Parts: sequence; structure tokens; C-alpha cells
Amino acid sequence: MKNLRRQLTVTVLLTLLLAWIFVFAFQQFETRRAQTGLQDQGLYDGANQLLTAMPVSVLGNVAPAERFALPASVQFNGDRASFQVWSLADRRLLLQSKESPAQPLSPDFREGFVDSTAGGKHWRVYSVTDATGRVQVQLAYSQSDLRAKMLQNFRRGLVIVSILFLLLAAVTCVVVGRAFRKVDRAGVAIERRGPFDLAALPQAGMPGELRPFIRSINQLLLRVKGALDRERRFLENAAHELRTPLAALSAHAELVARSADSGESARAADKLRLVAQRTSRIAEQLLDQARMDALSESAQAPERIELDGLVVVLARDWEACASRKQQRILLDVQACAVMGSLDALGVLLSNLLDNAGRYTPNGGQIALSCGPTPGGGAFLRVADDGPGIAPEERKRVFDRFYRAAGTPAGGSGIGLSLVAQIARQHGASVTVGAGLRDAGVSLTVEFPPA
Repeated sequence: MKNLRRQLTVTVLLTLLLAWIFVFAFQQFETRRAQTGLQDQGLYDGANQLLTAMPVSVLGNVAPAERFALPASVQFNGDRASFQVWSLADRRLLLQSKESPAQPLSPDFREGFVDSTAGGKHWRVYSVTDATGRVQVQLAYSQSDLRAKMLQNFRRGLVIVSILFLLLAAVTCVVVGRAFRKVDRAGVAIERRGPFDLAALPQAGMPGELRPFIRSINQLLLRVKGALDRERRFLENAAHELRTPLAALSAHAELVARSADSGESARAADKLRLVAQRTSRIAEQLLDQARMDALSESAQAPERIELDGLVVVLARDWEACASRKQQRILLDVQACAVMGSLDALGVLLSNLLDNAGRYTPNGGQIALSCGPTPGGGAFLRVADDGPGIAPEERKRVFDRFYRAAGTPAGGSGIGLSLVAQIARQHGASVTVGAGLRDAGVSLTVEFPPA
């Protein structure tokens, strides 16, 4: 995945590195050329000065064997130039430095600058002859010493340039990081938003290059919010419009079932009543869905809710529905609390009980329990002894409008999707497990610490 900050940093640093390499190479080339010129000028000046400083009487002497030495306290680390003074008439060595070889530094005694080899070393030599042509002074630098000095200067320059480049790279990374810090904060804030938080992104402090992009995102968020509002209003209006005729249909079905004689008419009336009840339940779940979407967008502050009290109240309300199918509700309640919305948790528990009651056969059992968890949170579990859910179907039961093939009871596929949605809003997880008496299914909701 492309990263704008990484691309910008790498491009700037690569450009700087190439620029540094070019500048450093050019500087070393110019320095080497300048040093070569300065060294040649030093040879020229030194040879001329040495020639004019010698007395003519040196022609009658030979090179002295005994030499003066520097004091022990003196450390001479300067340029070591080697010189020789030759008598041209008999090619006799009159005077030489300590480092110079026995052979002539310039074997052909040619005047001016030459590169030669003497004593197993390569030399850069400048030779000058006096006006009468009697003596010649040869002054030279060892090429190996020159290369060592240039290599030392090269290393020193490379260290300085590397340190400067590292400092500049660090400053570049800091500047780019500070420039993108607000972008990173905006990204983190967007990641932490809820699924229905469609508030506009802030533009204050953002780089000017990103503001058109942010404005486009805000316009898109407005359009998405408008679409969600229209969808929610449609669900609310449709559910409200269906409630009245469905209630009348259910009431008339009850009257027909009571007045009908035993036989086909009674069975048809009973089927009509069940269809009316199922359709009414679908309308109620649609209203619950619209209500949950509205609660998600409102982003109300969560409140502390005594989960055990809520479980007891709703269990009592569902006893009447369970008694119609001769079902028993088993309660196992321990004191526990969660943070969230009371209305949302009521919808969650109601859908769990409705799902268990619908699929539990006549005379079956529904176990409802809640309590604290070892981590400081709370759990809510609803288990039954109905037909259960096949293991391969358990991952999809929380998808909206999904119903497993061959399901005997009439469901809408909305209830468990609402359960999963509300659990996510409360930071909880929902797991599917085995039910009661080696049958049925259990749905467990685990809440984080309050």
C-alpha cells in the first residue's frame, strides 16, 4: 500500500543523498586538483629557494654522513619532501635529505616536473639547474604519501558529509512527521468512530493540499447520512402503517378462531392468526431496527445498568408468552452491571427470548442467566432445548435476513442481527454454543467491565 509520508520522505532524502554525492565528488575532484597544484607550486618554490640558499663551495664536498637530528620533544608530521643536489659535471651527489634514495630522483636530470621511480617508490619531482649549469636541485614528494594524504582528507570529508546528511535526514523526518501528525490524528479519530457516526471531518489545522479531499469526504458523508435518514424514516413509517391493520387482522383472526367450529375453518383461522402474529413481530423488529439506528447516531453517553434487574423484569414479561406453549423459564441471576443504553439492552434481551421461545417446542425449557465474569465484566446467556443450529450455520445466523434452510418456525432473520448490532455498540461479543440437555442452542453475550 502506498504511503504518502513514506514516499515524500524517501524522495526528499534520496534527492538530498544524490545531491550530496555529486557535491562531495566535485569537491574532492577540485580539492585534489588544487592540492596537486599547490604541491607542485611548493616543489617549485622549495627547489628554487634551496638552490639559491646553497654556497658554491658545496661543489667541492661530498654528501655528509653525519646529520643533525631534531630534539626528542619535537614531533614533525608535516609534508616530507625529499631533495637531492647533484653535480652535473660528474653526476656526483653533493647533498641529500634523509628520506631520499641513493639514485637520482629524476634519472635523466631533466628540468621541470616529472613523475619517476627511484628506490622502489614513485615520485613527483621538480628539478632546477643553476644558471651556469653546474648543479641541479631535485625536490620530490612520494606519490604514496600524496595518496595517503588525499585518502585521509577524503575520509575526513566523508565523515563530515555523512554526519551532516544524517542530521538533515533526521530534521526532514521530524518536519514531515509534524506535518502529517494532524492527518494521523484525524485517521485515528475516524477509526474510533461508531458505524453510524457521520459527523463532518474537521479541516482546522489540516494541510492545504488535503482540504479539497476532506471537503469531498464531508460531502459524501452528508449524502450517506441523508440516505440512512431516508431508510430509517421508511422503516419507521412502514412499521407504523402496518401495526394498525395487523392488530386488526390479529383481533379478527382471534374472533374467527373462537367462533369457528372444529374442522378446516378452525385450522385456517388458527393459521391466519399465526401469520398475523408473525407479521406483527416483523413490524416490531423493523421498528426496533430503526430505533437502534437512531440511538447509534445520537451517540448518547452510556449509563450504568443493573443487568440482573433488567433480566428479571423481562423474564416476568415473557412468562405469559411461554405459558401458551407450556414452556418453562429457568432463571439463574447474579448481581452484575454493564454500561450502555437501557432501551438497546432491552431490545437485545427481548430478541434473545423471542428467538428461544419460537424455536423451543411445546413443553420445552428456556434457561436465562446472567452474572459477573472473572475479568470484571458481565455475561448474559439464553439457552433452550430446541432443534439447535448446525455448526456450519452458526457463523451466518447474525446476518440480517438470514434463515437456515429447513427452519421449522417462522422467523424474519432480523432478531439475531439486531442482537449482534447492539452487542457491538456495547463493546460486547456474542458466541453460539450448545443448549440444554444435549439439544438446542445457547447464545452468550459477554460485556466488558463497566
